[in-house]
Amino acid sequence: MNVTKWLENTKEKQRITRDILEALPEWFGIPEANDDYVEAVKDCAMIVKVIDGEAVGFFAVKATGEKTLSLHVLGIKKEHRRKGIGKELFSAVLDHAKEKGYRFLTVKTLDPSREHKEYDETRKFYESLGFVKLETFPTLWGAENPCLLMVRHVDDGKTP
Repeated sequence: MNVTKWLENTKEKQRITRDILEALPEWFGIPEANDDYVEAVKDCAMIVKVIDGEAVGFFAVKATGEKTLSLHVLGIKKEHRRKGIGKELFSAVLDHAKEKGYRFLTVKTLDPSREHKEYDETRKFYESLGFVKLETFPTLWGAENPCLLMVRHVDDGKTP
């Protein structure tokens, strides 16, 4: 059985976040950062994809301004990637953003100035959703992990 649902239960959000981030060490290999994400999802809206009783992907979003919603943390287990789950979850986030009156979506990711195969794929995914590169913050996450801020207008007409 496949279900896509918004979660309210904080403990469930935290459990799913930890489970999926730990399954993705190529992207989430810093334990302290993972702990921060697990703590932060308490204050995020979260949508999850469940297949046969297992949470296989999630998007956690939070307002970062009056009209801006940020994709704070997200992940799809490797064996479930490239099956449309990310686009399905994003479509639900986009609907949520429209319903709540947000005008912009943002996401932070690793800047391409730091070579990283997995994050090259991540940026391509965000671009396929309509995100564009806005600004690089060379030291936000430390000099070894330059941060790229990407943005998308909620009503740009592009649906995943």
